[in-house]
Amino acid sequence: RKSTKTLNKPKRNLFPGAPPPPMPITSSGTLADVMGEALVELREMREEIAALRDEMKYMKSRVKYERKRLSNTEEDDYEDEDDMVEHYTNEEDEKMLAHTPEQGVGSTVTRLKRRREFDRIGAEVEEWAHRLLFEEGGEEDGWKEIQCNKFVRKKFNSNGSTKCFMKWLPDQRGRHANPEYGDRKYPCIKCYATIDAPFEEVCSFLSNSDTMPTYNELVIDHRDIEEITPHSKICWSQCPQILFIKSRDFVTFCHLKWKRDGTQVVVNQACDHEDMPGVHEEKEGNTCRAFALRGANFIQRDPKNPDKTRFAILAHADPGGGLPEWTVKTAVNAVAPIEPFKLFHNINSQIIAAGPSPPRAEMVSSLSGRSARPGGLSQLGYACFWPNGGGLKEGFLHHEQQQHHQHDDSNLDQLDENLEHLDDDESSDKQQGP
Repeated sequence: RKSTKTLNKPKRNLFPGAPPPPMPITSSGTLADVMGEALVELREMREEIAALRDEMKYMKSRVKYERKRLSNTEEDDYEDEDDMVEHYTNEEDEKMLAHTPEQGVGSTVTRLKRRREFDRIGAEVEEWAHRLLFEEGGEEDGWKEIQCNKFVRKKFNSNGSTKCFMKWLPDQRGRHANPEYGDRKYPCIKCYATIDAPFEEVCSFLSNSDTMPTYNELVIDHRDIEEITPHSKICWSQCPQILFIKSRDFVTFCHLKWKRDGTQVVVNQACDHEDMPGVHEEKEGNTCRAFALRGANFIQRDPKNPDKTRFAILAHADPGGGLPEWTVKTAVNAVAPIEPFKLFHNINSQIIAAGPSPPRAEMVSSLSGRSARPGGLSQLGYACFWPNGGGLKEGFLHHEQQQHHQHDDSNLDQLDENLEHLDDDESSDKQQGP
């Protein structure tokens, strides 16, 4: 797997006005945390491997039964399916038999692969966003500064605490990009802002779904579709009509992580989900699908003033519907000088108006590898909230500790290979017939 060590390497901040990139903590006090995280993950993986072993046992018996049934011989260990079901009497095996082979066979492997793939996506998006936010420069790298509209500048950005830049980029999702659109480019906006409130107050305010309407007018409806892990989920959201672009909906993967220096990192990437299929052409009475292609939010305590909080956000979006490029550019050029500045103005003013948040009972156990701190927020294209904690602590994923977990990954890869062989054997027998 590709290493993410470059994320922890201090970089010279090339972008004027940008907050410093999150810096790694190298004190010896983190060693105990890393060891604790490794132990927790090993324990989880041991349980997963045990579940895989049980499922492989069931699959082998199923394949054996099907082979003998198809061969129509009298040498079956199980004369009928009831005998085979009787062979599995414990509760876990009964749960496996409650699904058809198409639903149950390989379900554990599929679940693990799915979870690991989304964790990889989270790491890839973070690395991509870190490069664009903290390593790329300004005009020399194609970024054009967006000035706040002069008619709202006094209200939304009077002290110049928010800076925004835009660049048109093709879909950056790599293997997950839609090949039909080729090199078509979409607007990518990055912003840097300072909020006049302590970091803890900002995180608590943004993690509350009830406060979302007070700062983000570009999400009018939202809900969670699927929880992938305690620190990641797939969300659905809807935005209102923006100028002449009709209302759109989004399906977006969101991932929460806490870096060792305390920085909250929320990344997102557009995805599909069978429970929420999209309409890709504008039709009367239907909401067309748009895509929050990729994005990231780095929220950190201001190193110069502990009573302030710094933001660095990145948003790359496709409005969908097959709109002509000139139409998209017209809308973006009208909205970009207003909405980003309005967003941070609303966050700042609403947090100050709300005052200190009340003491919060921690609902998620603060185990090594999981944070009990509230996290999440809403941007155009998604609304993801973890008010009771659950975010991933830096260094917990096996792709971030590649050498430590290399043996465990090879075990899982071997199990995947064994399952594929079983599927091949079963397909071969069915093709041959009795």
